[in-house]
Amino acid sequence: MTDSDAWNTIITKLEGNRMEFPTVPKTNKAPVWFSATTDGKIIFIDKAVNHQPSSQITAQRKLKYEVFQKVYPLFLRRELGEAISKEVSSITVNQVYYFSLIKHLCK
Repeated sequence: MTDSDAWNTIITKLEGNRMEFPTVPKTNKAPVWFSATTDGKIIFIDKAVNHQPSSQITAQRKLKYEVFQKVYPLFLRRELGEAISKEVSSITVNQVYYFSLIKHLCK
């Protein structure tokens, strides 16, 4: 799946819906939940309402395709066991949301 295909899959599944997802940590850290929705171009991330523990974000986050294009190949490398945390952290602080959406919606 290309980054464009993955992005379009996520957008399609979120459009008109607010869905909640757990993060997908690779360490022994417990996942936290967040909600996601879209306007068809940007993905909006907020605290979870129906699941606990909820993310402690204080303001809505916006995920954009321009960043997704850089994060997606790092997600694929992460799935193969590579340590990419420093690399992805230099791109975005929202990697946990990108990674979770890819994992849960691009099956």
